[in-house]
Amino acid sequence: MSVTAPLGFRAAGVSAGIGPEGALDVAVVVNDGPSRAAGAVLGSGENQAAPALWTRQVVAGGRVRAAVLNSGCANTGTGHLGFQDAHALAEHTAGRLGDSAAEIALCAAGPVGVRPPLEELRGGVTAAIAELSRSGGLAAADAVRTTDTVAKIAFRRGGGYTLGAMAKGPDPSLSTGLCVLTTDADLTADQCQELLAAAAAATLAPLTGSNDTVLLMASGAGGTAPRPEDFAALLTEVCADLAAQIDADPATMHKRGQNP
Repeated sequence: MSVTAPLGFRAAGVSAGIGPEGALDVAVVVNDGPSRAAGAVLGSGENQAAPALWTRQVVAGGRVRAAVLNSGCANTGTGHLGFQDAHALAEHTAGRLGDSAAEIALCAAGPVGVRPPLEELRGGVTAAIAELSRSGGLAAADAVRTTDTVAKIAFRRGGGYTLGAMAKGPDPSLSTGLCVLTTDADLTADQCQELLAAAAAATLAPLTGSNDTVLLMASGAGGTAPRPEDFAALLTEVCADLAAQIDADPATMHKRGQNP
C-alpha cells in the first residue's frame, strides 16, 4: 500500500552497507509504463546537493523511468566530484534497466560533506533491481529512513486510478525530506508538475533543504485520465497524510523539543 499500490510500478529496498549495519539503505522505484510522465519539486536553497541537481535536469525532460534513493550519505557539499558520482550512479542504474540515464531520478539523505561510497551504491542498486516487485513498496520506504522511527507510506484510490506514496522526514519543514508519489492515472508531464507543485506548497512547504525532493511519477497503466481538479484533491490528501505522519514521528517531536 505504498508506491507499488498503483499499476505499473515495482520497488525494492536493500542493505548496501552505507548506513548502520544491516539496515536497508538503498531503494529503487521503477515505472513500467506505458507512460513515464513525471514532475518534481526540489528545495529552493542555493546549495543544492548533487542528487537534487541531477534530478532537476532529469525532470526537465518530463520523463522518469526510475528513482534511486539512498540513506546514509546525502552527497551534499561535494562539488563537481559529487555530481560526477551522481551521474555515474544514474548511468549504472540505466545500464541495469536497459534504459537512459536521462530518465533516472536520484534522491539521497544522510551525513553531508562527503562523497558517496559509489561501489556500495552500485551494488545496492544492482541488488534492488534484482528484487523489484509489486510487493516491494514497504521495503523501499524503510530504506529511505534516517532518523525516522517508522516508515511513512500512504495511498488513495480515485475514479479508475490509484495514488501511492512514501516519504521520510522527520523535520516538520521536510528539510532533507524525500517523498516519492506514484499513480497509474494518465497524466501529462505538465500536469504532473503543476499538480504536484500546488499540492506540495499546500502541505509540505517550505522546501528549503539542499536535498529536499518531492517526485511524482505517472505510469498511465490504469488507463484513466482524471479531471485535474479531482486528481489535485486526492494528491493533496496523500501529501497531507504524509506530512501528518512526519509531524507525529517521535523523532520529529524530539527535534522540536516536545515529548512524544
